[in-house]
Amino acid sequence: MDIEEYFRSLSDECSTLKNRVRMLIEDHHWPTDGEWKESVLRNMIRRSSPENLTIGRGFVVDHDRCSTQIDVLVYDNSFPVIYREGDLVFVTPSSCRAIIEVKSNLSAAQFGAAAVRLADDAEFIRTRSIGCPLFTGLFSYAISAQNVNRYLQEVHAVSNGNYLRIIDHVALGESSFIKYWHTNPDDTNKAPYDHWHLYHLEQMSFGYFIHNLLAESSSDLTAKREPAWFPPQTKEAFLLESLQFEHA
Repeated sequence: MDIEEYFRSLSDECSTLKNRVRMLIEDHHWPTDGEWKESVLRNMIRRSSPENLTIGRGFVVDHDRCSTQIDVLVYDNSFPVIYREGDLVFVTPSSCRAIIEVKSNLSAAQFGAAAVRLADDAEFIRTRSIGCPLFTGLFSYAISAQNVNRYLQEVHAVSNGNYLRIIDHVALGESSFIKYWHTNPDDTNKAPYDHWHLYHLEQMSFGYFIHNLLAESSSDLTAKREPAWFPPQTKEAFLLESLQFEHA
């Protein structure tokens, strides 16, 4: 099994599909184009998700608060939902397993604004669902800034020294990827670490994003230990920069 080529094929698929609606309507209705790009990612995740997880879009609600609209919302379907109609769903914090913001093309400034909204929602959900895992991701089909380190700085800044606000996975176009590590990936003892790592993964960013989501939102953690999930060469060989979380 050539998992690296498989990851690259996922990037090829995203690139092929992402502009399909724009080819038909050109620039006549940008919201429809954005909705299409969100649905492409939802469908790619849905193909490999376990049966207990449902992939939709919508809102996380509690008795006194509602999240912003979430582009890709992954929830545990063993929990009841508040309301569901097609892909649109309203769920409670305890059933939520992943929230993802999807963008077409981000500048560093636009990234910062999107990251703030995502971190706000992450803090709300994690506060109301103590102990439940939550994958928090930002997925951009392309980026406009040449210096990808600026995106790493923005992810660090929006956390504001609060663990609950951490964005732990970011796909920046086909080749740049950010992951937050609670423990050091190079330490077999898994000592506390708390760093973001920025990688250059040639045409594999989308594959790493999707497979990390599937592994971390699954209740069966054996997926993380199976070699078929990730390329045999560790992505630490492609590390560009790391940045430590600083608790307020």
